[in-house]
Amino acid sequence: MVDLLGYLGGVFLMISFLPQIFKSMRTRSMTDLSWGTLAASGLSGAFYEAYAFFLGLTPVLIMNGVFVASIICAMVMKYQFDRSMA
Repeated sequence: MVDLLGYLGGVFLMISFLPQIFKSMRTRSMTDLSWGTLAASGLSGAFYEAYAFFLGLTPVLIMNGVFVASIICAMVMKYQFDRSMA
């Protein structure tokens, strides 16, 4: 039961940022999303990846890796979209 909670949390973390990515791709705008939010999310994900790596928590590495990748994708999109609006 405890493992199930961990897996469910991981799945929801993994998909939590995807709606924002899809919306931003559709609207070509990320003005409402701050760099601070992206930086904090990216840093927390990076530290959590290191933690999972050193403890050998492969499922956490995979799920959190998808989350970190989505944050990086959002950062690239924000940079490009903000630049094109200037």
